[in-house]
Amino acid sequence: MVTFKNILDRAYTTLFTDYKLDKLVQVDEQAFYDFLGGFLVNSTDIFDSCLTDLSYHEETRVIKKDNKLITVTDYVFDNELTSKEIYILSLGVALGWYKKQLDDVTQFKLHLSNKDFKSYSEQQNLQRRLERLGAMEEDLSEEIQKYQIANLNKLPYFGGA
Repeated sequence: MVTFKNILDRAYTTLFTDYKLDKLVQVDEQAFYDFLGGFLVNSTDIFDSCLTDLSYHEETRVIKKDNKLITVTDYVFDNELTSKEIYILSLGVALGWYKKQLDDVTQFKLHLSNKDFKSYSEQQNLQRRLERLGAMEEDLSEEIQKYQIANLNKLPYFGGA
């Protein structure tokens, strides 16, 4: 049984870190998983060539927290996923998170005093971040292609299901 939490943990522990998310998981773990879960939903849409059906369902459970009973919703994939499929979904999560960070205008506010240096630094910062985004997109595309080649016999065009 593969849960959203399994994939989000793999993405967060191996592909990216963020001090704000570190704080969020300490303050409200459920909010942390809900936030990253949106990126995972998007990742399932990006990975439309997955050979395993990526449908999922909700499961609720009751836990005790701070001497109160609360209901927690977990999202569980309907089918078992291979490690490679989990990795590709994790890459999609990391890519979505990075794009969101890139779009965060406050990230470009460098607190430097010299106007020319600040302008140049912001331009350099943006250029490097765009290059990193392009590399991440290439990695995701390459991993999907490797996945398809490894499963060529299962693809419909080549005689598979």
